[in-house]
Formats: sequence, C-alpha cells, structure tokens
Amino acid sequence: MICVFPLRLGSAAILLALAAPSGFAQTPSTAKPATAVAAPKTAAAATAPASTTAKPAAPVAATSPAVAAKPAPGAAPTAPTPATAGSAPADPAAPPPAPPPPPLSDIIFTNGDIVTLDDKHPAVQAIAIKGSKIIAVGTSKAILARWKSEGTEVVDLAGKTLVPGFIDAWGELSRLGLYSVAAQLQSPPEGRVTDGTVLLRELRDWSKGDMAKRLGWVVGFGYDESHLRELRAPSRNELDGISADRPVIIVDRTGTRLVANSRALALAGIDRNSIDPPGGRIGRWPGSKEPDGSLEGAAATALLGALPQLGKDERQALIQQGQTLYLRNGYTTAVEARATADDLALYTQAADVGALKLDVSVYTEAGSAAATLKTHKQIGAKYYKSHLRLAGVSFTLDGTAEDRSAWLTQPYQLPPPGKPTRYSGYPLLGEDSVSALFGSAYANGWQVAVQASGDAAIDQFIAGLKAAADKYPGKERRPLLVGATTIRDDQLDALKALGVGVSLAPQRLALSLDTLTHEALGAERTARFSPAAAALGHGLPLTLHNDAALIEPAPMEVLSAAVKRPVGTDQQIPAMEALKAITLNAARQLGEEKIKGSITVGKLADLTVLSANPLKTPADKLGDIRVIGTVKEGATIFGGADGGVPITR
Repeated sequence: MICVFPLRLGSAAILLALAAPSGFAQTPSTAKPATAVAAPKTAAAATAPASTTAKPAAPVAATSPAVAAKPAPGAAPTAPTPATAGSAPADPAAPPPAPPPPPLSDIIFTNGDIVTLDDKHPAVQAIAIKGSKIIAVGTSKAILARWKSEGTEVVDLAGKTLVPGFIDAWGELSRLGLYSVAAQLQSPPEGRVTDGTVLLRELRDWSKGDMAKRLGWVVGFGYDESHLRELRAPSRNELDGISADRPVIIVDRTGTRLVANSRALALAGIDRNSIDPPGGRIGRWPGSKEPDGSLEGAAATALLGALPQLGKDERQALIQQGQTLYLRNGYTTAVEARATADDLALYTQAADVGALKLDVSVYTEAGSAAATLKTHKQIGAKYYKSHLRLAGVSFTLDGTAEDRSAWLTQPYQLPPPGKPTRYSGYPLLGEDSVSALFGSAYANGWQVAVQASGDAAIDQFIAGLKAAADKYPGKERRPLLVGATTIRDDQLDALKALGVGVSLAPQRLALSLDTLTHEALGAERTARFSPAAAALGHGLPLTLHNDAALIEPAPMEVLSAAVKRPVGTDQQIPAMEALKAITLNAARQLGEEKIKGSITVGKLADLTVLSANPLKTPADKLGDIRVIGTVKEGATIFGGADGGVPITR
C-alpha cells in the first residue's frame, strides 16, 4: 500500500521533494490569503530586544494623481508623462531616488490565542518577526503601532491558536518515511492482521505492487506478535516463501525488532559466523549458530541501514516522505535516532542540496556508526549546517513490555509460550558492553540517548551512566532515557541526580492495554505504565514522543494520551505540562532552549498554528485539533487548506 500524504504549502512555501522521485513527491497548493489587520491610531509599549533602537514608522503619503504607476514586470514601457506646466524639468544627472526603508518587521501575527510558554510573558495578543527571529511580543495595539510599516505582512489568525513549533525529542524521520509506504501489518484496531496467515497474505499482495518493484525489497511494518493468534512472528523460512530471490523484512510496531528472509540476511552479510553487535541481538535456531531471521536493536538497525538494492534517489525520497509527515503535523525540529553511517551520508546529501526544511538532529547508532561522529565538526547543540546536526549516539538495552521482551526485575504476569514461570525478559547487552558504550560516549563528549523499558534494564542504564560520569566528569551532557515504561520511584531519584531527561510515548498504554493487563504486567503495574506524573513530580525534564507503531506523528494525540489515560489516572499530567513536553522541554533536551521552545523575543520564529487552543480544549477532544500551518524561522513550510498561513516571504 502506498501511503502518500499531499502537502499543501503557503503562498511562498518551498517544494519538499527536491531530491525525490515523482512517486514520493508531494503536490503543493496555494493557501487562502488571510485578512490583514489595520494598525490602530494609538499605541502602548511592546516588548522588544534591548539592542533594538526604536524608529518611528514612516508616515503614509496620500496618493497623488501626478505619481505615475510603476509598470508590472514584463509589461510594455509606457510613454513618459509630460511635465506639468510650471514644473522644473528632470535633471538627468541627478542621483536615483533612495530605495524605501526596510520594513520594521516582516510579519506580525495577531487576532488569535498566542501560547508563548514564556513565564515572563505568558499571555500576549500579537508578535512581530524580522528575518528568522521574534523581535517583539505584546498587545495587538502596541505591536501594530510600533512594528508595522510598509512591507510588513500582518497575518490575521482569525481566532486560531499560535504555539511554539513542535520539537521531537525522539523519532526516526527517514524510517518513518519507509514505514509509511510499506505493507501495513498492524493488528486491530489499527489494522486487520489477526494471525500469521493474514500477515503473509498482506505481505504477498504488497510484493506484487509498484512500490515493491521500485524498492527492490518486500517490506512490512507494524506487526505485534502478542496480537497474533500464534503469539509469534513469522519465521525466516516463512518469509522465504514470499520471495526467495528478493529480500523480505517485516518490522515490528516498535521499530526495534524485525524478521528477515534468507536473501536479506545474505545481502546484509549476516550468517552463522556473525557476532551480536553492541546494542543488538541476532536470533539463532535452537541448538545452532545459524540465524533464524530475527534481529533486535542495533542488529535490526544495521540491516535496515544496509538496503543495498535501494537507490540513493529512492532513499532520499523516503527522507522527504518522512519530512512531509512531520511538517504537516506542526514539527519544526525532528530527530533521526539509531542512524547508520549510510543514513548520515544521505542526510548530509539532503542538507547540501537544501532539501531539509526543518531542523534534524541525528543520533548515530553507538555500536555501528559512532566513529562517524569524529569526522564531523558540527557536533554540539549550537551547530546546524543547512538544518542538519549531530546530536550524539544512541543504543538499546532491552525490548518492550507488550511483547514481553523488556527486562524486568519481577516476572511477567504470564510467561511467553515455552518460557519458565519466573520469566522476566532479557537484556540485549552484557555489563561490559554497556560500560564500553557509555565510556566511549562520555570520553568523547557525546550526548547519549538510550532505549530501556524494563526496570532491570533501567538499573543497567543507571549503573553504566554513573560509572562513565564518575570517570569522565565535566560539562553537562543531558543524557536521555527513552521508553522507561516500568520505571520505579527510586530510579527517578537516581536519574534526577545524574541530570537525565526522560522521553515517554503515552499512546502506547491505550494501544496495548489488554495485553499489558492480562498477559504482560498485570493491573497494578499497567496502571503505572509510562508514569509521566511521577517523572514530573521527581523533577525530571519530561519529553513526549509519538509511539513508533503509529505512522503519523500526531502531536495532539500524544497530548491527549498524556492528559487522559484509560487507567492509572494519577499519572495524568496537565495540558500545559504536556505541551511543554513537545516544545520547551524538548528544546532543552536537545540543548536548544536558548533559541527554541517558546515564543520569546530573540528566539527563532519556529511556530505552529492550530485550529484550537489545547489549553482550553477538553482532554478527549485534543486529538481533534488540526495543524493549520507550520512556520520555520519566519517562512511557511506547511500551510493547510482551511485558513493557511499565507506568509509571502
């Protein structure tokens, strides 16, 4: 199934698919212009940068019939108008008239709800933008009187809501593009795959389509073995039945595990002599060293990064497809986690040709691609090159509680088939490997982001991080723990002491509620699953990210899931805290809070226009809020059809 999302841009937005083949390219359209707001006659003071010298707006001269209209570009020249009787003839040696002064501001937003997330100015009526930055916030009267001049575009929000641009603290932009065009293997209610037979049929049908021919691979995404009747994923041999001469892979709903057929394993160089990469695991047939096709963590990432038959143009198109999904959902900063060296090369190419329209922070796979960090000078929170920077390294310590692969300190409610009663999951890495990965990151000054769901894996995370921090003390590195679905209170205290941020995916609870309650964790542990309120209560920097099982990175649904939970209501958080978790807190986690995350004078004009104010919307209606427009550094990069953001810059 091809899942192509049309992208409608504002009047001067830029086409996204610069490097993409036509099958992935998005179709632009023009947003409806908004009504300009007239400047009032009186003014009050507006907040402005201290270094800005106030200049009075130039008076608007009355139109005179003696002034000739300027011909339109391409129009035939008109005959000169004879001088009025008694006037002096024009002096051919006189210098040309001075150009008009630049506008005091390029854009003013007004007439809507503006949620700044800035404690100093929490409620304002208008903002002014010059170039890429916010230069003033305040009342509409003050902003229009002080900052509106000839050339300023006034955008009438018409009652809509302006918030800081959404920031993704954890995601996989390019792989999201791949998954969106792959065979969809989700189980109900998201999909229709109920057992292995249906899964293989969906995969076989997709393999006959145009997309499979173009990619050269058969790719499926979204299966959840805990929701399949057999309680297991198809085997390598079953995938060989789909195709023996083409690579076939299916990726689970978390994006951290997959199954590959024999051809895919051969192309990736995985055989009986392969060793598990740091942060990964190669499954084997029982009693044998022969791979059974299942790959986890870094091993799965490495195979996805290989894709040897997928051309660079097609892979660039997947980056553009992922970018489109983010832009249409109001994101101005995205993350590419677990990136391979090949991923980084493709992103560099996209940046070099100007194809990135939002900022992308890349976390390379610690086991396979960390060495590439040493060859790049853009490392650090403040260095972007054409919207691309390297954030640090990432790796994975365990699986997920839903499929009972997370590593717990207490046994699962029910063990998987064939496992002992006291089964509690398993680690992906030994202590020595974890120590080496943390030590390498801290020795090189790299930020580290680690996925760990089970509390035993989180214990491993804390021990490894503390040892590295003690050995390499120094600057604040802001490590990130991703997942943390079964984290304990004592662990939250330890993370606070280590300066760790936590990123949760709140949608996962509702998506897996029955499995978590009756098979994996039981009712008590499920009620505390992804404990956002506890994280805030312990003073941890909290960010929220989209669940990997969902193709569309829908921020309003993320907010809704955090604000209203089906169980464990004591772990619900206020809408304001949820909004900060995808804006200001996420900016802080990336080390960019000085330039992003709030509508504040001096910060980048990264903005999102919403159909309603999430702080005034009931929790069960948050998911209905639409993204009307996305503005990156003062320029429209997405404009919807219902009002749009008609900025003409």
